[in-house]
Amino acid sequence: MCSASPNAVASLSYPILAIGDLHGQSEEFDRLLDRVDRLAEWPDCAVVFLGDFVDRGPDSRKVIDRVLEILERPPGGAAVMGNHDLALVHAARLRSPEPPPHHYWLERYLSVYDAATTVRSYVGRTWSFEDEEEVRLALLEDLRAAMPETHRRFLAELPWVVEASGHLFLHCGLSPELDADALAQVEAMKRRCWDRSLLSPKPGTTTDLYWQPDYPVWLGADRGLSNHPLRHPTKIQVTGHCQVPRPDANPVRIRIDTSGGYGPLTACLLISPTDPPHFISSWDDL
Repeated sequence: MCSASPNAVASLSYPILAIGDLHGQSEEFDRLLDRVDRLAEWPDCAVVFLGDFVDRGPDSRKVIDRVLEILERPPGGAAVMGNHDLALVHAARLRSPEPPPHHYWLERYLSVYDAATTVRSYVGRTWSFEDEEEVRLALLEDLRAAMPETHRRFLAELPWVVEASGHLFLHCGLSPELDADALAQVEAMKRRCWDRSLLSPKPGTTTDLYWQPDYPVWLGADRGLSNHPLRHPTKIQVTGHCQVPRPDANPVRIRIDTSGGYGPLTACLLISPTDPPHFISSWDDL
């Protein structure tokens, strides 16, 4: 599948503020923004969100409203797609036109992705564990109908990667299991292209044995890429996806999902391509 995002950003300028997985946590998001607002660099910061806007937390709708507001402020910014966003797009058919969802995505979104809170935030009611699948499917249709067009379009059109001169922003990480180097993988991500004929997995690898045609490894299908991504020759990868107790940085990647949908949010301030990252938490100072 290849479908370039109409919201693709050529490149972000520094200073940049990267914000980890929000997962519907509107109160934590507000606390984080209160702290960010005290930064001298904030008025000049481009903002990039690392995906997973929905599920787990109680107010995905409010979070997306706030994200859209922030992306409209000068100097702007960008957001990338996470696996929870991808699952919602498939399961609730947020693309237009969208074929009926594959059973894989329905099953995962209904049972794995902690999606009941997302449904409640838009519809005002949700399912319980005792409900039959038909009830959940009907609520997914109600969710699609209740979601503002701006939210549906935002989620469906999220790019997979955003670049700056010294950093690469994506949900998970580049893969050493593909027969494609880092630059080729970035180009494929910019086209939102996940095609086995173009990105052959190395024989015998996990990606080869468990290839998922609608679930790119960079968006979370291979969780190991969060900690051990393929090195990019010139850029540090800034990612979310896998929860870490504290921001975790090395010369290859910076991980900032300290929440996982249930705890403090973290932002990463990047002053320049070479300055060390500065972390801001919605809880105590890091």
